[in-house]
Amino acid sequence: MVYRINSADASAPQRLGPLAWWRSSLPAQLGHCATDRLQIEPGLALVYMDYQPNRPLLEASLLERESRCLTLTVALQGQSSTTGVDGQRFDFVAGHSTLAAFASVRGERCFPAGQALRQLRLVADEALLQRYGLADLLEGVRFDQSARALHFGAYGASTAQWAAALLPRHAQEGRDERGALLGMQIAALSLLSEQTRQLRPSPATAAPLRPADQDKILQARDILLRDYAQPLTVAYLCAAVGTNAFALKTGFRQLLGTSPHRMLTRIRMEHAWALLDSGQRVSAVAYQVGYQHVSSFSTAFERHFGRSPKTVAGERWRTRA
Repeated sequence: MVYRINSADASAPQRLGPLAWWRSSLPAQLGHCATDRLQIEPGLALVYMDYQPNRPLLEASLLERESRCLTLTVALQGQSSTTGVDGQRFDFVAGHSTLAAFASVRGERCFPAGQALRQLRLVADEALLQRYGLADLLEGVRFDQSARALHFGAYGASTAQWAAALLPRHAQEGRDERGALLGMQIAALSLLSEQTRQLRPSPATAAPLRPADQDKILQARDILLRDYAQPLTVAYLCAAVGTNAFALKTGFRQLLGTSPHRMLTRIRMEHAWALLDSGQRVSAVAYQVGYQHVSSFSTAFERHFGRSPKTVAGERWRTRA
């Protein structure tokens, strides 16, 4: 069963360490779910999420700001997603970064159960972006509770290095904090520079997807989200949105950082976990998420989550007992 939460479920922020990190956590019965926040400088904040929920979580989210801002999320482990009021979905997948811009935003954040999730997020306000010549990235952003997607893709060693330098270290005993905030400011600005540079492609880089081609990829993604229980194929998706297999696979990789097959599997597995957790039998769940054979479903589920579907279904009955 999916557990619905909102900002009121989190604890009041508590200070951690001399660098003024502040932590808020969800109730312990939901698993380990902590969020740490640090104000690096005016207009630039760092957020670190360390989640391992024991049940699927769906969090209603509302952020209202006085100015527009840019968010850069570096997914370090696990995967989650956010769906806005306009139906636009943002995926956060380990090894990938996501850039988005918004002023006010409302949506739902989905956290699957049974997996460790770690994300590092920079939030840069318009004034700071103006100071560093990046304010043009906010063009077209409106106060309409929707976000504008700027980038999603795999990141390299340089981004991983800067992200590692920004991880909270308040739990390390004996660490010298002198100058630590300056070091984090340098790392944060370096990470911001590294990730926004790709939004200004040089003539030698591959051309970004045209708006019409992006629409086709997003239409195909929506078909996967809606009709995941059907025997979907690349050929069917191509016919449905009016493209070819090469363009579809290339577009998925460039825009969404994955393949149609991998996205379909992930969607099916997330729904399968929720159905198993609600008490349904493995055989019934397999059919509901598009598998004709229980053995194929069980193999895919265990490969995805590292545990068999029977253990998830049985966990509910043991909890009841």
